[in-house]
Parts: sequence; structure tokens; C-alpha cells
Amino acid sequence: MKKRKFLFLAPLLCLFLFNICWAEEPAANPAKEFEVYNLGEIVVSAEKAKVKDVAIVNEITAEDIKATNSKTLAEALFSAPGIRVTTGAKNAPNVSIHGFAQHRILVLIDGVPYYETRYGSLDLNQIPTENIAKIEITKGAASVLYGANSLGGVINVITKKPSEKPYTSASFEISENDTYRASATHGMKAGIFNYWLNYTYAKSEGYDLSDDFEPRPSCVGNNCSASYPRGSRIIQGKGERINSDYESNNIWAKFGIEPTKDSEYYVNFHFLDRDKAWAPSTSSERNAIRYFPNRPAFTNFARLPDYIDWGVDLDARQKVHDKLTLKAKLFYHNHTDDLVSYYDETYSEELALSNYKDYILGASFFADYQPVDWDILRFSVHYKKDNHEERADEYLPYDESTSYTGSVGVENEFNLVKNLSVVAGISYDWFDVDKGESTETDSSGDFDYKIEYPTSRTDTFNPMVGLTYTFSDATKIFGSVAHKTRFPNLGELFGGDQPNPDLEAEKSWNYTVGISRPFSKYAKAGLSVFYYDVEDMITKDTPPELAYPYYVNYDKVQLYGFEVNAEAYPLDGLILRVDYTFEEAENRSEGRVSDDVTYVPRHKVDAGIEYSIPVVKTRLNFNMTYVGPTYSQLPTPQRPTNSILKTSDYTIFDAKITQPIWKYFEAYVACKNILDKNYEPEYGYPNPGRSFWAGLSAKF
Repeated sequence: MKKRKFLFLAPLLCLFLFNICWAEEPAANPAKEFEVYNLGEIVVSAEKAKVKDVAIVNEITAEDIKATNSKTLAEALFSAPGIRVTTGAKNAPNVSIHGFAQHRILVLIDGVPYYETRYGSLDLNQIPTENIAKIEITKGAASVLYGANSLGGVINVITKKPSEKPYTSASFEISENDTYRASATHGMKAGIFNYWLNYTYAKSEGYDLSDDFEPRPSCVGNNCSASYPRGSRIIQGKGERINSDYESNNIWAKFGIEPTKDSEYYVNFHFLDRDKAWAPSTSSERNAIRYFPNRPAFTNFARLPDYIDWGVDLDARQKVHDKLTLKAKLFYHNHTDDLVSYYDETYSEELALSNYKDYILGASFFADYQPVDWDILRFSVHYKKDNHEERADEYLPYDESTSYTGSVGVENEFNLVKNLSVVAGISYDWFDVDKGESTETDSSGDFDYKIEYPTSRTDTFNPMVGLTYTFSDATKIFGSVAHKTRFPNLGELFGGDQPNPDLEAEKSWNYTVGISRPFSKYAKAGLSVFYYDVEDMITKDTPPELAYPYYVNYDKVQLYGFEVNAEAYPLDGLILRVDYTFEEAENRSEGRVSDDVTYVPRHKVDAGIEYSIPVVKTRLNFNMTYVGPTYSQLPTPQRPTNSILKTSDYTIFDAKITQPIWKYFEAYVACKNILDKNYEPEYGYPNPGRSFWAGLSAKF
């Protein structure tokens, strides 16, 4: 049955063979298809900033994204060193850096925060890769210029802008289960004006599980007794993953004016609309599928028919003096999503419709002042408003909460000795809760009354210092120490049955050291060591003396390990890459039941091979990712009888073959999870088995 689904590949494979002779030698100096949108950088004069050199920084280029056939931001991050991407509830990817979950890191698009205000994170499968020029990953986030909430690191997605050459492209790709994707892009410059436009559409009826997947009973309901809705049963069989379909429409637009080389003014707009399903857990553990009969209904049999993000950003850069450059950002981002809960896995009887409405309104200001050649002062100011509205069902009124976050930072980079750079900085970050209200319901679930909570404020100072030294043979050493904080999100403050408006910031001392060097022109390698000491982490897994679990500053965790990165270029057109991350995570909370920590694998290996065959220009890409065993559930002080749930390790192999056809067209075939591995990065959520893609693109 499955083989018949791949018959569509035959015509494309024939096209590959027939058109090899059409492949043309590229021009000696081909014009750039796009330029990097430098206003998306946090540092004003980013090309000179040594602050990037004192932290563990990785960069994913547009070419890297293409080589891995990554169609979304989450997919592009999958094989990045020190990054772990899993998929669980709501079919949403969860991205972590060195064990810090997504809501504890900053995800930025062109330097602007990208998240929803209740949970502090968004589905990164919303973001297509067609507009991404590069992705900068900063682990430990040494610089104070990022502002608040970069506890474990920063992922900054920097988009494309047009080059001098007008650019038009289109692509279409297909896969199994009525899965296809189409994209069109156009950008050009006309004097001082320029623009970049993209539309991407994607649709799928779902994905197939591995042939090795074995169905197992799932607990349905608050317990596995015969109570409503009837205990334990198999809800996921072999073959297609139930409720895994999606449909998305994405629009990106950029309009800019560059009057001189010292001034830029841009308007950026994005609209991301995704209709997606929520594939239920296949776990046999209790509470895998939940239903609460005497409260506003909610089950894990659900869909999100409207999951929409849109935003407008205004960017400006102006050099006002030979020694002073200013940059400013104004932004408004809006997020809405509707969640429909169903009675059971047939998805035929609706129980409830819950709604979220969020927006972020903010501004950032940066300045670079260079009084002398060997000294640069950098300043940053951030201020934003987070607003969240939600209701558990249509018959209830909306609850609303609002907070304000601000940061003022100063950073000094100086180079008193040749090849030695020192960076030191400090920021003052603050967090004001302006409004918090929640709806109380009686035992039948009817609206009773609304509670309003008092305002509160918390603030902190975050210092940092780092240095880097480059030897005559290009060997570079670096090190940094930085104090980082994360303020609570509105869901932690006011969500659930027991709000806690008195939450304080999470805190971490982040230490990194490293060395890198080239080995002639054929190879380079690096080693980085990190240590994070985190305290006051916000959790519900609290000591049993708290009669009802609610969010408190309780956990203390230590994370430490190292990364090894190496690249080799033994032949023209051949690139070999391997990255290894080792990490230990230890729970040091008082009264802890276990020393282990969930969702932190001890080992992760990422490797890639790229080869371009001479003359015919066929490109071959092979990628491998190995992730070690990971805890998904552990006993806690609040739930000491919890079962230990641990996922198995897994190794994923991917491949892609790309063939230029004449000078305007390019065709490819790609395979994800070549060995059809059955794996669960999060317990109870099996990921896709083997899948094939075939695509054709045109560029003019």
C-alpha cells in the first residue's frame, strides 16, 4: 500500500536523468539573489561586534536550510548543535537550548520578540523558511543588549531583503497523504526604494507513522476506571497518525527606503494563518487524555481551526555622526487561537470552544558610540506591553491580564591589546503587572464572579563580562560570565485554578569558555564548555505542604556540558560536518524526590555530508541526528508516586538530491527518516515515519 504512494516520484526521477545534460556552468561571479536584512541584528554595527565572539554562537544559513530540506523554522533548528526540537501536545514543536525550554529563551524575528503572552512561546512551524537569510543561535546569551528574558539563550531569525538584481522565484513540492506546498517570492530595488514579497501555502492530510509502531491502549479520562468517558482503549492504530492534518497561509512583506549608505527605514509585515489538528497522546499512563465533567470542558481530542499571528514592525537606522549610529524598532504583534474540544477520537461531537486573544506592543532603541578606534560603547532600551485575554468556553466572559517589561543596558567593548577584546556590560530589567483577573465558576461550571488581583513589580540587575583572544595562527579562545533572568509569563501568574501574582524572576549565572582554530584551509574545529546555575525556577512541582499545586519560584537546577564542532573540506565541492553535545542536568531543589531533570538528553550528535558532483552540478546532501534517552516524567515533591517515563534514544537519517535544470530551474527529491525509525521525542507522541518529497523551483 505504502509503495503506491511513491509512484509520483517516478516522473521526477526521469526528469533528473533526462535533464542532467541541461545543467549549465554558473557565471563566474553570479549576482546575489538576496541580501541579509542587517536591521534584524541586535547590535547596530554587527559586523564589528566582538560580543558575539565571547559566547557560544552558531549560525544556520539559507544554504544550510536548503540542504536539509527544512520547510519551517522548527525543522531548520532540528539538527543545530545544542538544540533539541520535539513535538508533543497541540502538534507544536518545542525548541530548547542546552535544556532551557522555549519559554525560557528569546525567539526573535529580526530582533523583535515572537511569542504569545500566556505561555511565552509560539508554534515555530508557523514560520516558513523562504524568507530566512540566516538564523543566529546564541547560547547563554552573554550580551545585555537583548534585554530581559534571555535566560538560556537567543534564537534570532534574520530575514532576506532584495539585492541589486531583481529576483522572482516560485516552487512547488509534493509528498504522501495529499501533502503539498507552494511558494512565490518577488523582490527588487528601484533607486532608494526596495521591497520583498512572499506567499507560501501548505496543506497536508496528515503523516504516516513508522511501520514499526505498535498500537497500545491509552488512558481516556481522569482515571482509567469505567467512569466517563470509559477508561482505557486503543485510539491510535498503525498507518496514518490520527488528527495530524494542517493547512497554512503565510504572507511576508518588506518595504524599505535607503536614502544613503548611512540611513535605512523599513516596514515589515507578516500574516501567518494555520488550521491544525492536535494528535492525541498514545500513552498508557493515567491522565493521558483528560476530561473534566463539572467544569468548562477540555479534552486532548481537539483542533485549532484558527491559529493566527500577524504583526507590523518599523525599523530605522541613522548614522548621525562619524562616531554615533542610532537604531530604533517599533512593533505590534497579534496572536489569536481557538481550540475546539471533542468528546472522543471520532472528532464528531464538540464539547467546548476556548479562545485566546493576545498582543504585544513595544519599542527598542540602540546606539553605538565609538569615541576612539579601540573602544565602542553600546546602549539599549527595551519596553513592551503584553496583553492576554482568554475564556475557557463561549458562555464565559473573557479574563484579561496585562504586564509591562522594560530593560536599559550599556555595554563597552574595548581592545587595548592587539588581538584581545574585552566586553563588559550591565542591564537593569523590570517587570510590572498592571492587571490580572480571573473568572470563578461554581461546581456546575456556571459563571459565578470575577476576581481582580493587585498590581506588582519586580526588577533585577544583570551584569556580564567576556573576552576573546586571537593568536597569530587564527586560534581563538573566549570566555564569558553573565547573569540572566526571566520574568513570569501571564499564564504562570494568573492561569489555572490558583493564580500567584507574587512570582519573582527566574535567575541564572551562565558561564562559557571555548577554543576554535582552523587546520590549514581544509578543516576547522572548536570546543565549548558551558555551566548554568539556575535558581527560583517557576514550577508547579512543589513540596506537598502546598495543599494545591500552583506556580511558585521553587526549582534549582544545574546544567553543564560541552560542545565539539568540526568541519572538513577534503575535496572541491565536498563538505563534512559533525557536532557533538554532551550535557548533564541535575535537580538541586530542596526537598526534591529525584536528581534527574526532564527533557534534557545527555548526548546529541549532528552530522552532515554535502557533495556537488562536477560538470552535472548534482548536489547530494546527507544528514544524521542522534538524540540520547530523555526523561518525560519523574516523581516530584507534589506527585512522589509519578511513574518514571523515559523515551528511548533515536537516530534519524535524511537525504536530498538536487539537480539544476537549465539556468532557471531546479528539481529535487528528498527523504526524511530514511530508516523509518519509530521514535517518540516526547512520551506518547510518536513522530512521522519515512516520508518522501519531490519538488521543482524556478528562479529568474
